[in-house]
Order: sequence, then structure tokens, then C-alpha cells
Amino acid sequence: MRDDEPVSGPLPYAEVTDEAYAARAAVDFRAQEFEFAVVLSGPCPRCGHASATTLVDEVYRKDAATPDPGYRTLLCECEVEHPGCPAGLRGCGAYWTLRLEVEA
Repeated sequence: MRDDEPVSGPLPYAEVTDEAYAARAAVDFRAQEFEFAVVLSGPCPRCGHASATTLVDEVYRKDAATPDPGYRTLLCECEVEHPGCPAGLRGCGAYWTLRLEVEA
């Protein structure tokens, strides 16, 4: 667990980011490529729980006519119930930006 998570339970939901989140995710996350999507998965850099994000090709593929810097904002999508998480959402609220380079 991360961010001083108490032993008694998961971190409360908070929409927060930190430069360290991207650095941790760049090291810990793995990309699995499929025909029309990429799945990025690893431990959330805030709460430490397993998280996975699916990006479909319209979001990550490079189009020669429109330069794409490749930056994507990812969210914690863990299945753990974090106190205060709004109805219909999941995860601890953490978000970070990674550069994703995938060949067209």
C-alpha cells in the first residue's frame, strides 16, 4: 500500500496527482498490445492495488496527418472500495500522465 495507507483499510478516495505517480507507473506498469487496443496494467502508484486501463486504437494510434505527442492520462481503476468514492466510479482517485508510443 502507498501514501501512508492505514493498516485498517484502503486510502480514502481523492482526485490527486503527483509527479512521482508517473515515475512509478513508468517502471511498474506493463503494456499488452492487441489488434485494436493496448492494456496498461500494474499497481496504482498511490494505493498500490492492481489497476488496468484499456486504450482503444482511436485514442493511441499515431495518424500521420495529425501529430500525436503520445501523452495519455491514466486513472486508478482498481477494484478496491475506497471510502468516499463517488457512485459509479472505481479506484482511489489518483491520476497521472504517461507517454505511450505504439507503432501504427
